[in-house]
Amino acid sequence: MYVKIENISFAYADEAALRNVSFGIDKGKITGLIGSNGAGKSTMLKIMIKKLKPQSGKITIDGMDIVSLKNDNFPVTFVPDVPVYYEELTVWEHMQFIKALYPQSNISIKEIIMQFNLQEHLHKIPAALSKGTLQKMMIALALLRQYEIFLADEPFTGLDPKQIYGFKQILQELKQQDKAILISTHLLDMAEGICDKYVFLHNGKILAKGGKTEIIKQYHLKTELTLEELYMFLLEGDEHHACL
Repeated sequence: MYVKIENISFAYADEAALRNVSFGIDKGKITGLIGSNGAGKSTMLKIMIKKLKPQSGKITIDGMDIVSLKNDNFPVTFVPDVPVYYEELTVWEHMQFIKALYPQSNISIKEIIMQFNLQEHLHKIPAALSKGTLQKMMIALALLRQYEIFLADEPFTGLDPKQIYGFKQILQELKQQDKAILISTHLLDMAEGICDKYVFLHNGKILAKGGKTEIIKQYHLKTELTLEELYMFLLEGDEHHACL
């Protein structure tokens, strides 16, 4: 297991956001972190990129605690749920800036521009971009970095069907390159079919984790269940348990 999350807990003031969360991410696999808004997905990702420090637990990458990894040796790239950019820089200038920080990255700016069809947007500032194009820019900038682990928080937000298809193709390419991939989403129809395994998160705790077939067998359910139906079953079971 390339990335190991062990017993992570985190609270904002007196409100628990994550409760003893443990799961793993493998190289060459796409893991889906599934849950509704407020489930704790974004908090988990912020801890994984060292933006937040957990109250307990640890995360290791290839056996190394991320606390001990310096930024220039931190093999993680990240697509945030809310775009982060420099207001005065154009799309082209953003790409040049990232490429200058990561000159050893295997992918070129030209490749990224062609892959995302950004030619007509290169000299625009972020405020002039549509929501979907801005999201494409954020994904493109993440791919320009040097990394072994690709994290994306609600990456399908703002993308039209053609853009979603293109992003799914990119995820498959990253998988073929043996990258470790984690995507956080509440859009179950987007996750189904591209993820190799799932971590279902609700109210800061894990409801179930593993491959879809594995979880279905664990609960002795019908094999033809959709991911949405499986999630609703897990959610209803948790709510029933909470009422006891």
